[in-house]
Amino acid sequence: MKRAIIFFIFSVVIITTPFKVVAQSFPDRFSKGESSFGGELGFGYTINLPPGKDRTDLSFGFAFPNWQKNLTGIIAPDSLLQGALYWHVEAGLAQLTHRDHEYLLGFSPVMVQYKFLKPGRKWAPTFLAGAGFSMQNWDETPAEYELGSEFQFLLHLGGGIEVFRESGSYSFNYRLFHVSNAGIRKPNIGLNAHVFSLGYRF
Repeated sequence: MKRAIIFFIFSVVIITTPFKVVAQSFPDRFSKGESSFGGELGFGYTINLPPGKDRTDLSFGFAFPNWQKNLTGIIAPDSLLQGALYWHVEAGLAQLTHRDHEYLLGFSPVMVQYKFLKPGRKWAPTFLAGAGFSMQNWDETPAEYELGSEFQFLLHLGGGIEVFRESGSYSFNYRLFHVSNAGIRKPNIGLNAHVFSLGYRF
């Protein structure tokens, strides 16, 4: 639990610490190979998907420190799909809001984010998808009906709006968050949750 607390505090410090960056032109800012660090803080709650009896209702705070690298530069120029594809790597800590000492620690290295970009526009719709894995102790009491092991796989699917500044950017994000162990151990109904977050990139 101490590691989870340290991880959460580190995430908050990273997201809220001012970080000055020299302003870049549109082609330079979104050029192939450019990388950046960022993070998100959010809130999530489980949903009845798939529908079933006696599903567990959980709510949790979430922290996502992350790193991105531009894989393509600007593609599909002068079209509605103009934008850039990023490799997105993130860690995650989910702490239950109504229980102490019950958390999920995750790492998702196989993720991509697409940003729909236009010159002169200071915001961009984004799309995020990917997978990872986690260790958690939610299966011990609150979610023993859905989760059959400490080790779980993670799936992410979502989107948002990123607002650019001369230095860094802010984002407003949503994702559907799935947790299950892929049948390694029963039960394996899994948990699905809505997650809403605010982010900052340096």
